[in-house]
Amino acid sequence: MSYKEFSYFYDYFNYNADYDKLFKHIVSMAAKHGVKNGIVCDLGCGTGELAFRFHKSGFDTIAVDNSDEMLDVLFDKRDEIGADEILILKQDITELDMYGSVDLFTCTFDTVNHLEDCDMVQKLFDRVSLFMHPDGVFIFDMNTPYKHINVLKNEIFDFIDKEADCHWENKLMLSEHKTKISITINDKQAGETYNESFFEYFYDLNSIENMLKKSGLKVVELIDGENFGKIKENTQRYMFAVKKEK
Repeated sequence: MSYKEFSYFYDYFNYNADYDKLFKHIVSMAAKHGVKNGIVCDLGCGTGELAFRFHKSGFDTIAVDNSDEMLDVLFDKRDEIGADEILILKQDITELDMYGSVDLFTCTFDTVNHLEDCDMVQKLFDRVSLFMHPDGVFIFDMNTPYKHINVLKNEIFDFIDKEADCHWENKLMLSEHKTKISITINDKQAGETYNESFFEYFYDLNSIENMLKKSGLKVVELIDGENFGKIKENTQRYMFAVKKEK
């Protein structure tokens, strides 16, 4: 799955996301497990907010996404700030192909939840394992089954603003372990309305750990991705730090 028209409004309606806080914690988490600099590859980078922060902090930065629309926004933002050193690649993250090894892989904002089955998730882990430096770290997050079942479920959200409105509707499909998300954007400036829908899939913790193990990876840290504390029964987002088995 890749975002389409919604990509151009992603930053606009995602203004509550605390990228600075997330970035600082990822950097701290990576350093704790042995990576303080080098090459970082942000998978499912979207409009590049994390990638720009990595670049500014001195990392050699690679940004990967398979959405043409997201990459359009990313290229425009890169040109605006003159961050030409950031390497931008259009790739499916399950078919990742790097030029060499990577010190730090990141994959945030529930990108992994957009992979439609265990085979796809396994392919992602396999590719990361293949291209990750032997002492590298992979940090990623996922929306938990608890969040899908108890928070997202069949909720409807409306975001009203001066330039555009967004109607967001969820439909929980419990037996299929997924939630259908339907979005309608009313672009007031252009006088246009856009509709798109996609699915998020949820996976239990044991399944993720087993898939990582099959890829030769092990979890070295697992925390709550919202408050960066210990995970609980009602944790809505897992955040993993993963290294290669030795």
